[in-house]
Amino acid sequence: MTQPEEWTRRYLEMSADAGRNYDRVLRRHRELLDRVANRTLDPDAVQRGFQAYLQQQAAASTRELVEASVGLLTGLLYIEARYREAMLDGLLPAEDPIPPPPSPVSVDLSNWFQMLASYGAVQSARTVARQQKLVERIASGEVSVAQLDQRGRTYVSAHAPKFVADVVELGLAFARQMQRSSAALADGLYDGVLGVDPDDMSADAALVMELQGASGATVEARVEVENSRDTVAEITCALLPFVSRATGAGVAAGVVEPMRFVLAPQTSRELVVHVTLDPAVFSPGTDYFGMLRVSGAGDREMLVQLVVRAADVGDGALLSEAAAEA
Repeated sequence: MTQPEEWTRRYLEMSADAGRNYDRVLRRHRELLDRVANRTLDPDAVQRGFQAYLQQQAAASTRELVEASVGLLTGLLYIEARYREAMLDGLLPAEDPIPPPPSPVSVDLSNWFQMLASYGAVQSARTVARQQKLVERIASGEVSVAQLDQRGRTYVSAHAPKFVADVVELGLAFARQMQRSSAALADGLYDGVLGVDPDDMSADAALVMELQGASGATVEARVEVENSRDTVAEITCALLPFVSRATGAGVAAGVVEPMRFVLAPQTSRELVVHVTLDPAVFSPGTDYFGMLRVSGAGDREMLVQLVVRAADVGDGALLSEAAAEA
């Protein structure tokens, strides 16, 4: 299969995914309206659930958008710099390859922007220095204008297809990332008030973990995430609000450690979900349903349903830890 054919295949695949995502959102929206209409779902509970989820996900969603946008920009700058340097290598002594821009994964945004600024300054200084060397060689007669012109035409003719391919690959990756982020946000919004979509809870994708403990205690769930692919995986985790079985109200609670990390090929790492059973949030004796979404390790998101139940201290309930492997 040629590259254009492969790009067309991937574009059509993304278009099909977009159609399926749109159909799923419409179906979930109709389900929401039906449940409100037949009074099995309180409109106030829906509003609280949406607000809780959006508040919880605001920082993560903003970061994903920033990462995708800035990643596209820095990717284009990196591609342009590499090809410009390679063309100059035919006229100037070759130098070490340009290092890629810093990855935003597992880096604080403020530090990341500082790193990007430093990276840009270093590469700008390198470009100025090489251009100055080229001017000096032209001035000394070591390189003629005709040689520069010929090198440019020869290089573009030989490397233009690869340049275009790199730009297209970057654009497709950006589009796929935006599509996944948008779908995950919409799914999480509806899952928080309706429960997990049964179509997503297949036997190989769904995992249910129970966390029980005394009211006021902290319970944990441990999940092993494995990257079975041959490329580096950038993992992102999202913990949806917990929904009360009794009232349908959503509550934002719990933390995931780590929220973001990188997995080398054929390696794994453990996630830990911590939930404090604050009696002001989790009424003793009531089941609360939450969802952990883990994306980036495979073609599909990993879904872990969490069932939290707080018992009165007098019941003698013990803190339990749940562990599972993806």
